[in-house]
Amino acid sequence: MESKTAKKFRKQLKRQAEPSLDAETLETILSHLRSSLEASFAPNNQKKEEAEPFLVLLDAESIQPYLERAWALDRFVLDNSFLYIMSLDAQLHRTDFRTLIFFKDGRLIKTRENSNTVMFSLFELIGFDYDFIRGISTRVNGKDTHCVPYVFGRYRFLPLSGPTRKNSSWVNLSKVLHSRTLKGEKGVEIHFVDQHVFQLPVRPEFFNEKVKQASQTVHRQDHLLHSVLTNFDYVDGRKKEREHSLLGNAMHSNAARLSTVPMEEYIRIFQFSLAETALRHPSLRDNPVTDEALQLLRENLYSDLPHLRNAPR
Repeated sequence: MESKTAKKFRKQLKRQAEPSLDAETLETILSHLRSSLEASFAPNNQKKEEAEPFLVLLDAESIQPYLERAWALDRFVLDNSFLYIMSLDAQLHRTDFRTLIFFKDGRLIKTRENSNTVMFSLFELIGFDYDFIRGISTRVNGKDTHCVPYVFGRYRFLPLSGPTRKNSSWVNLSKVLHSRTLKGEKGVEIHFVDQHVFQLPVRPEFFNEKVKQASQTVHRQDHLLHSVLTNFDYVDGRKKEREHSLLGNAMHSNAARLSTVPMEEYIRIFQFSLAETALRHPSLRDNPVTDEALQLLRENLYSDLPHLRNAPR
């Protein structure tokens, strides 16, 4: 057998027989290695390319590039990350899709489902439909209208027309930083988080009134939550309203005029609205006792609530 010393000597001879790398070849190899490492750790490869902020103008042509880029989906689950749900017009936007949805992260979805169907499916996940929230708003504000903001906790959506009558575009108010009136009062320009900008074909007076209404509802729900936490001796863990958001600014500007509803009254308004929602189910729409049952509830169980006494019947 070959001894250890012989093996070591043979390996040394073998290494001496192999050709050595000259300085130029070695520098070429190191240069390629450096280039590969720089490419691997370049910022463009480490960070996903950010999408350009949306810029949607009143001109219908500004929608076309987004329509072309959007994913076509007919069945999907909407979440609270959307910015704007646009109800499309077949002639104006030259498409057979009915809804275009803009998301905070730059995603775009187009669907043949109408805008209200998309939103109402989200309300089902939240647990309270639009008519229920609208009913509470009617009771509290004493004003019956087909277009009210949907405000429930962190969910804050504004329809741009009455969704009980026709399909509407929807704004996610929780993502709006500020707004301004366009020249000539042709519409409103809203600025979302992450520099997304949309021009809406709505009257400034209408938009400002609905934002004010939404901020009042947020204030009342905050007050209700604070009352519940206080009564049950829980630490108040509410997050502060973003100071520089559209709703936050509206709340501060109207602070002196904001009214609250006692917790007991709010709970009873919820009870009545739940009963009203059940009795107004489509299966009971033509039942002659429905209105009578609501009237009996109003007069016998909730007659002392001023919000029900003043609300339209």
